[in-house]
Amino acid sequence: MIPALALYGIQKRFGATQILRGVDLAIEPGERHALIGPNGAGKSTLFNLIAGGARPNAGRIDLFGAEITRLAPAAITRRGLARSFQTTSVFARLSVFDNLRCAAMLAERDRTRWWQRFSGSSTVDARAGQVLEAVGLSARRRTQAGTLSYAEQRALDLGLALAGGAHTLLLDEPTAGMNRAEAARAIELIRTATAGRTLLMVEHDMDAVFAIADRISVLVQGRIIATGTPAAIRADAAVRAAYLGDGFRA
Repeated sequence: MIPALALYGIQKRFGATQILRGVDLAIEPGERHALIGPNGAGKSTLFNLIAGGARPNAGRIDLFGAEITRLAPAAITRRGLARSFQTTSVFARLSVFDNLRCAAMLAERDRTRWWQRFSGSSTVDARAGQVLEAVGLSARRRTQAGTLSYAEQRALDLGLALAGGAHTLLLDEPTAGMNRAEAARAIELIRTATAGRTLLMVEHDMDAVFAIADRISVLVQGRIIATGTPAAIRADAAVRAAYLGDGFRA
């Protein structure tokens, strides 16, 4: 089976500082994969490379067998990979529904006469409505996005990726800044709303990691030191030694 996302020998340095030191990783279609590790391990840098925000000094990145290493972010998005950031990226002055309509509109291949399609396309409206329900924001349909709570904005951020037709999602600390109840709801939302899609998630909350991930990779000092099921990672002595002081619970 061709991996949904594959990294081969990824290296990245900034000046004389080596951040990533030959990262190899293969994520299967439909897999939910978590990337964990201490601060400064290179997780955000790796995400940035996958999404096209920067280029590696060495190595290759494939999306369903096609190389995307040197593509621009917009080109990667058009191929079906979407990234959410630690801060939300919603259109604050538009309603929740119109935010989703914008994303659904961009998923359409024919981008001519975009305003006409935005204002009157039943396909766009249907897609936006489905995602609105999937991310639990139906009651907020007409609410201005900028007035949503932080947790609701993160849910809308996920909805934008889904409405845009992404089959592969990069989620950067999706529960950061949430209280325990909000985080629990976010975990359940991610589990249900991303069903059938490939997911790579950076997260420090181990409750979220073990609740969502099928497999986990541990990045330490620019290298992946272990990859396995949650049970295997829990029991890995090297992982516990490298990450225990940064919140890892066995």
